[in-house]
Amino acid sequence: MSATETAVAPKVDENLLQHDNKIFFNFVTISHPDTLSRFTNDVNVMVAQAQRIVELNQRIQSALTTTEKDAVTKLREAELQDFNQKDAVFEKVYGFKMDTVAIRPHFIQNQAIQLMSPVTDEQIAEFRKSPEFKESEVVARGNQKMLQLCKMTGEHIPLFERNINIVQAQQNALQQLRAAEQTATDADAKKRAQEEIAKVTEALTQNAEHMGKTYGIFSNNIVFDVLEAKFWVALTQEELKAYVDKRNSAAPASADAPVAIEAPKLEKKAEKKN
Repeated sequence: MSATETAVAPKVDENLLQHDNKIFFNFVTISHPDTLSRFTNDVNVMVAQAQRIVELNQRIQSALTTTEKDAVTKLREAELQDFNQKDAVFEKVYGFKMDTVAIRPHFIQNQAIQLMSPVTDEQIAEFRKSPEFKESEVVARGNQKMLQLCKMTGEHIPLFERNINIVQAQQNALQQLRAAEQTATDADAKKRAQEEIAKVTEALTQNAEHMGKTYGIFSNNIVFDVLEAKFWVALTQEELKAYVDKRNSAAPASADAPVAIEAPKLEKKAEKKN
């Protein structure tokens, strides 16, 4: 390469994702909380029914008598007919069928979330004393008032979810240790429980302070709306090759515009979001 030439990095195909030694394809992106809730439920229903059909197929293969095989086959055909009817509706709503998707690896990845916490009128009155408080940050959810804390996108979300899981695990451990302290039958066991309680309490306090400074969280009662999510489905090697070939044929490679695909990783180290 000459001094005047500049290296061009391979293009990243945002429809592909590398995870768990597999390549996943983004079948659909949903950008509305209510639609996402319905989609998640519909996917779960289709997956559960597909699993029942697989189990019935296995029962047919292992049937010991013709009578048993015929009975299970009848059940399988009824289940399959119902699945196909639901799948036709699913395709009209979401643009693809679940028939080949349901039994292969897939997952929903949150792309944008809104953190919120339930608040009382007294708490809202205290928040109003801050010059940074905005009335628009208080929203109603049924009979409950919620304070919007912050929005997170992309690779910040996995880090937040890990932090939440750590805090929840510490809270559960603290409850178990306190129960062990109450039921301890001798002084040594009680002392060991108290020492562990002190350690977990210190770690929990530090993590709670970190969550407060990083995300504005001020209580253990946190809810969040998923504002956008992607539905990823694992591709076979043949499907991946066909996709790449089609993409490259649609945009021929050139010296200054390479089209090599580099799938982004699912797990990335997230920077702290202020």
